[in-house]
Amino acid sequence: MEKASNILTINRQDFECLEQIGKGGSSRVYKARAVNGKRDYAIKVVTFDQFDEGAIASFKGEIEILKKLRDQERVVKLIDHSLKDGSLMLVMECGDIDLAHVLANRSNLPFDPSFTRYHAVEMIKCVKAVHDAGIVHSDLKPANFLFVKGTLKLIDFGISNSLSDHTVNIYRECQIGTPNYMAPETLIEVNNTLKGDGLNGTWKVGKPADIWSCGCIIYQMVYGKPPYANYTGNKRILAITNPKVEIQYPRVTTDGTRVNGLVIDTIQRCLKRNPSLRSNADQLLETDFLKPKVVTHKFINDLVRNAVKYGSTHPNISEHKLDILVEDVWKKVNEYS
Repeated sequence: MEKASNILTINRQDFECLEQIGKGGSSRVYKARAVNGKRDYAIKVVTFDQFDEGAIASFKGEIEILKKLRDQERVVKLIDHSLKDGSLMLVMECGDIDLAHVLANRSNLPFDPSFTRYHAVEMIKCVKAVHDAGIVHSDLKPANFLFVKGTLKLIDFGISNSLSDHTVNIYRECQIGTPNYMAPETLIEVNNTLKGDGLNGTWKVGKPADIWSCGCIIYQMVYGKPPYANYTGNKRILAITNPKVEIQYPRVTTDGTRVNGLVIDTIQRCLKRNPSLRSNADQLLETDFLKPKVVTHKFINDLVRNAVKYGSTHPNISEHKLDILVEDVWKKVNEYS
């Protein structure tokens, strides 16, 4: 966009473009302000000149997705849009900082379980919102999670679509997500499509693929990079799709920080190679790392004392009775949580 022409008119509303805040192969995103207004917006401008009808249809699909998700708190809101003259313009609420920048800003800091827990919970709540609405995002990465006035929200639904049923979603071959965060089944289907009849192929991928991406992002929060970041180019794709290349989960990071075993368990629930074995968003939010059990010193004190007293008066306690007592303790722990 020329500096001398920094005004965009969308449905008779003029916007002054203040700065470019993002770009992709097909689009540019500008921070803009309505002329004679005080509110800032993010305006995504997509040009169609170099795209086929399938790509144009996918951009139109993004409008429909955003309309469908308009009432979702965890999705950046679509304010207005215009589709004409070979271009698509989307006016959306403007965010403050994306998760990619947040992670980059602390890339040299040691693993912090509180930081990881908070951001993982916020991220999975975003994914749960779109999954509950019957949408698979398909390109989850840190840059597509945006803080808007303190709330983490999802952006960029350019290669998303509504689920045709509860398990699968279909994408065109020309639309590919980010390999660092892509699930094995997605990359396998892409590879098979590319070997087939070129740009006319499609592949299927469902909600578990988004869960895999979440696991990769949480892994990055813990270890500073996604699980297959040490591989480059095609070797990365081959590693992700090869069951023999196992993900490593060091209990100590390179800077000597010990990693909480509960966060490893949460990541592993996301990074199962079999999509049907991965936890869903609801299940992840209930894991012991993301929803830790909280007890006090007094609780432990009372528990130990009562256990010792009970054991001294019931030396022949049965396994069944022990199970009942354990469940009773867990009920009390949950009350503290």
